[in-house]
Amino acid sequence: MATDFTITALNDATDSENRMHSDEVAARYGFAGALVSGVNVFGYMTQPLVAEFGAEWLSNTGFDVRFLLPAYEQDAVSVTSTKAEESMQANSRHRIDTCASNQHDIILARLASWPLGSIDSSRSQAMRVQAKQEAAIYEEAARPELSWDVIHLERAAPTWHWTPSKEDNDRHVEAQRDPAACYRGAGALIHPYFLLDTCNRALMRLYVLPAWIHVGTVGSMIRAIKVGEAITVDCRPIERWERKGHQFIRLYIAMFSQDDLVFEAEHTAIFSIAAK
Repeated sequence: MATDFTITALNDATDSENRMHSDEVAARYGFAGALVSGVNVFGYMTQPLVAEFGAEWLSNTGFDVRFLLPAYEQDAVSVTSTKAEESMQANSRHRIDTCASNQHDIILARLASWPLGSIDSSRSQAMRVQAKQEAAIYEEAARPELSWDVIHLERAAPTWHWTPSKEDNDRHVEAQRDPAACYRGAGALIHPYFLLDTCNRALMRLYVLPAWIHVGTVGSMIRAIKVGEAITVDCRPIERWERKGHQFIRLYIAMFSQDDLVFEAEHTAIFSIAAK
């Protein structure tokens, strides 16, 4: 299979706390202008996949998205998806490789996706127990500004009780200009853009991050989440490192509907950007 899709990138700015989505701040770090969020680009990349496979692609699917270079406002982002070479002869859906490029044929992001096998929820269940044992109460005013020394690896954050609203989902769908019917009406599913935006917000619930860059997420969409569904979100920092002057953080995030694991991911961002 092969799919082609092109859309004009727009900075939705639902992530208003990230100043990298402003021209002035982005320029300080050597960028040509405000960055369109990676989660927005991820949403663009899922559109031809949902068009090809339907809402089934939003369940029982593993994915690995890497953001290589930024997309800017008004970039013409072209998305192409093909079966991975080793799957070309298969009759069923196997790994799909998706690429997003700009109008200069520069690759901005790569996404691999594949059907999941059996799910081991022991890691997420253990974090869930740890979050309950911490018994901490989330206080937005108490968030520290993210720096190397305030990251406590393997410490679970307070559980976030999240109910995705129709209004929030509609805003993400409209920002994507996505016509897929599965995000509308009775039983609407939350958009993948909204899903990964929520992972960003899990990070922002822990820390103040004035300027940062989402660089990739590896995750499992075990079951599509519905608008209005009561979801618990647990997370903890699992890794920090420095490379080429940048400082990185990785979160492990798990989402449950009652006692059923519906989503988990490792979500990576640059929280301290090297000076230019």
